[in-house]
Amino acid sequence: MLLLRLDRGHGVGCLDDRDDGDHCHHRDRGHVGRLLNGAGVTADISIVIPAYNEGPRLAETIASIASTRSTNARIEVVIADDQSTDGTPEYLRSAWPDLSRLPRLDVVFTRTQERSGVPRARNHAAARATAEILFITDAHVRFSEGWDALVFEHLRDHRILAGAVCQANTTFVGYGCRLVVPFMGTYWNRDPISQPGQVQIAACPATVLTRELFQRLGGYDNGMIMYGAAEPEFSVRAWLSGAELIVVPQLRVEHLFKPAEERQAFIRAVRLYMVCNALRFGLLYASEAGALQLLRYYSLKFPNLFAEALARVGRSDVWDRRAQLEAKLERPFSWFVEHFQLKDSAGGDIS
Repeated sequence: MLLLRLDRGHGVGCLDDRDDGDHCHHRDRGHVGRLLNGAGVTADISIVIPAYNEGPRLAETIASIASTRSTNARIEVVIADDQSTDGTPEYLRSAWPDLSRLPRLDVVFTRTQERSGVPRARNHAAARATAEILFITDAHVRFSEGWDALVFEHLRDHRILAGAVCQANTTFVGYGCRLVVPFMGTYWNRDPISQPGQVQIAACPATVLTRELFQRLGGYDNGMIMYGAAEPEFSVRAWLSGAELIVVPQLRVEHLFKPAEERQAFIRAVRLYMVCNALRFGLLYASEAGALQLLRYYSLKFPNLFAEALARVGRSDVWDRRAQLEAKLERPFSWFVEHFQLKDSAGGDIS
């Protein structure tokens, strides 16, 4: 584990290299906290970032997050490097002399033991966070001025905040997302809003909650493979656990979206995982009729991937996980459907 610390007493940055296994017990997390905050000062907000080959972008992301605070909040940026091959630690080392000039900033760099994918990397970073507030985001973002004050103003113990996600040099703004059934993916909410309000799904670049709530929910589903469906599943599970999700339109995070050709190539590479995760998501919550609708949709949409994806899901813990959720959750999935008056993608009722 690479620990970068700004020593408030001396105003200089220091580096500490440590081995990090894929575990972090409470006593380990406390030890890391003491290493990061030599004067016994704990962070107010932990920024949780999964990263894979994001080395050139991380320093600008960290600088944006640290320099746009409007309070005296101390922040801890926890980066879970998911087996990057681009020399990410070296990029951070070279950037630290400049980053260390930013006040009340700690950076923790930890590495997964194997390529784990976005959901597990997020959990890996969150397990090493020491602050009581987690701001879950991506490695290629810019935060808006005063984001920390908005977090302190709107966050509650039972509440998850969703920021508005925008794109540089465009008019695009997404005010959280909505679930699409039986696709089990999301569409952006594009209609402008001026006041905070309930939202179905918090987008991955801007999700804020207490560490206690994150732990109570169990983090992101470790059964999700690599990429896809983890964010909507987490949000739905939060709602069904009795939490609420609120989008705060003034809390803006500018996200660097992949160019069209690069995104298409990326989606082709991870499509099987996306189908697996969508099937898992649906089978965790859907009724029997809903599950049949889900299976029909994906068998027709991706006939070349469907059999393998379904077999992978069938070999997973999906049915044990479903039983655990049914025993634990305060609300059934039908509550979510009724609360948000969901229709399926064809405009029909959801069974």
